Amino acid sequence: MQNHVSTIQQIYACFSQGDVPGILDRLSENVVFFNAADPAVAPFGGEFRGKTGVAHFFTALGRNTQTTHFEPSNFREEPGKVINEVRHDGIAGKSGKPFSVQATFVWTFNDQGEIIDWTSSGDFSSLNAALRDN
Repeated sequence: MQNHVSTIQQIYACFSQGDVPGILDRLSENVVFFNAADPAVAPFGGEFRGKTGVAHFFTALGRNTQTTHFEPSNFREEPGKVINEVRHDGIAGKSGKPFSVQATFVWTFNDQGEIIDWTSSGDFSSLNAALRDN
């Protein structure tokens, strides 16, 4: 049995180092990412398809926010899934306003151990407000 929690922790290590190719290596070609930030104000909000779409997600996230604190916690594994909470604090690009997101991430795997879906949900209101003021 594969340890999917370990895979997700490796992805978070890649994220902390800015290693987007390392993240993409763990995704299926047809992966779908959904970020619950408002796409009307967050270019990284909404749905992104395929590795190219996910690379666009991370590029947009990096261009529009500066992370000051990122803390994944409470990992639990279900068949074919990992669920965890995340606290993500940062500063919105142009406005310089702080934000704090409390979210739940759900990662879904295929039989080959690749991630086929990532979905975030939670309270993105302070991020949306900070970006709206950009």
